[in-house]
This record gives sequence, structure tokens and C-alpha cells, in this order.
Amino acid sequence: MKIFYLNRTEDESGISGTGRVAQGFVFDNGKVAVTWLSEHPSVTVYDSIGEVHAIHGHGGKTEVVMEPDYKKAFGELKSFVDNFNMPEVVSSKLTPDGAASKLMSKA
Repeated sequence: MKIFYLNRTEDESGISGTGRVAQGFVFDNGKVAVTWLSEHPSVTVYDSIGEVHAIHGHGGKTEVVMEPDYKKAFGELKSFVDNFNMPEVVSSKLTPDGAASKLMSKA
């Protein structure tokens, strides 16, 4: 599931305002749920994110902004940290006969 919000630069209707005006989810099957962050917090389900943009984009005055996938980013970072080998990285940057390489080989 992906999280997004609608960022509006100009409010043509005078109802929803500007800035972050709605938030939503794109489900794994492509369906989308949107709720408005206004006095009228209705929830609507759409067939796709393209449909949301077509209906609420107002010719570029409202942008669909996807939030980062924090769970995926955490997994990637954890994998990097788990597989990180400092001596291997450092030794690949040093000259083999240098003083730093000799110190590293003693460790």
C-alpha cells in the first residue's frame, strides 16, 4: 500500500483551500481511497491514482505527492548495515604497501 497526499497551489472552488488538502492510499490492487482534510472530510474510492489526478488535478493546480515507502527504505538500510564490512571497504581504498594497510592487517 502506498500513501500520498494532494497538494493544492490554487483553490478554484474556494472549498478545500491550499496546501495539503487531502490524503490517501493506493492499495495493492490499484484502487485508491482519498479523504479530505477540510470541514467536509468525506472518503471516496477511485479505480486508480490516474482517476484521482484527472478529477482533482485542476490543470496542474493540485499535485499528487507520494510519501516515501519507509518500510522498504528501512529494509534496504538494514540490509546494508547487516552486510557492511568496514575492513573490506577501507582496505579497498588503501595502497597495499602503505602504512595504513599495514595497520589494518594487524587488526
